[in-house]
Amino acid sequence: MTKIPKMKYFLIILPAILFFFINAAFSQNELGLNDLIDKSLQNSRTVKASFIDYTIAGERVSEVKTSMIPRLNVSGDYKYYPQVPKQLMDASGLGGRPGSYMAFGTGIPWALGTTISLGQLIYSQEYITGVKLAHTGEELSGLLLKKSKEDIAYNVSSAFYNAQILKSHLSFIENNIGNMEKLIAAGELLYQNQMIKNSDVDKLKLSKTMLETQKETVTESYDEVINALKLLAGIPQKDELRIDNKISTNNLLPSERVTPDRIEFRLIEKKKELTLLERDNISASLIPTVSAYGVFNYSFYGKGGENSTFKGYPGSWFGIQFNWKLFDGLESRSKKQIKDLELKKLDLQTEQLKENVSMELKNALLQIKLQNTNIESRKEQLSLAEKIYEQTRLQFREGLANITDVIQSDNSLREAQNNYLVSTINLLNAQLSWKKAAGKLLSF
Repeated sequence: MTKIPKMKYFLIILPAILFFFINAAFSQNELGLNDLIDKSLQNSRTVKASFIDYTIAGERVSEVKTSMIPRLNVSGDYKYYPQVPKQLMDASGLGGRPGSYMAFGTGIPWALGTTISLGQLIYSQEYITGVKLAHTGEELSGLLLKKSKEDIAYNVSSAFYNAQILKSHLSFIENNIGNMEKLIAAGELLYQNQMIKNSDVDKLKLSKTMLETQKETVTESYDEVINALKLLAGIPQKDELRIDNKISTNNLLPSERVTPDRIEFRLIEKKKELTLLERDNISASLIPTVSAYGVFNYSFYGKGGENSTFKGYPGSWFGIQFNWKLFDGLESRSKKQIKDLELKKLDLQTEQLKENVSMELKNALLQIKLQNTNIESRKEQLSLAEKIYEQTRLQFREGLANITDVIQSDNSLREAQNNYLVSTINLLNAQLSWKKAAGKLLSF
């Protein structure tokens, strides 16, 4: 057996090793907001259902257009008459008594017919309007598809920001627990030296227990939000999801003169266009339609027994058919009035939406300005609270600060942390609200 040189062996297994480590590194990567939105748009069942609706709307266009394709039909008919139908005729024409009638058979027992018919619509205003309606319906479905994508982007962003804030809260709590453990160790040492009471140490232990309980609650909330993100992104619940916990809040203010590109405006405009076409289609039903048709027929007649016979006779014809609904009992008039009212309602919805969007943009901008100011102030407060806490902790360890000072500085630190987190989530939500109001949720 030929031995593989060590260098060749190494070159053979090197790609496999690299592939393994690249996959491992990739699987452990933290996902950012844009990554999660992309995954959600690819995997969302809501988006997939909206895309199916859009595809169906496209097929409806094809369905309507088939009305102008010629129609070809073939039919056959066989009849057997045990009793051949009879007709009465004036007997005087055949030498009978005037005023009397005689019965005559009008056929023979067997009748077989085959018919081929071809029809072609030449002109129909309803068809023309129907094609426009189908195209508009397809465009409306496309807008609804985009709207479902925007909703997904908004929900993912909101959940992602909540997860980031909860993770930051957990980080604060874990640091606070670590600091409290150091305080308890220092307190026990002071108690052994009879510099503080045992109850003072118990107070510190109680604070630590409360922090641990809070940590469990926040951890559970964080896990719930992560599970929600998995669901939105189409990630199996059994898989691990690690997100980028670095919170990004920029101090840039959005433009006050932004022109909102809200999908809702285009939806209303498309609904108005659809309603106008439906109104035109009502009028189109009163316009004459013209169709051409042709028929080829071959009929066979026969009978059995003596003098049996079976003969066929061809027949064909073509024509132009004209249909005109002259009066429909004022039905179309009532339908038009309903469509006119629907158009007025859509105009009112447009006006209301404009006011709502204007208010949303202004409120979001005000919140961004306010929270940008607050977050800088609360950063300073947090830094100062951490400094005071650290000084108090050192003084307590040296026996220069009492337990009241320690608990007070600890409470002040927690309050500063909470205030900072509240300002941060308020700023993130304000930025998200501005994006939604401006129609920029998918601009990432």
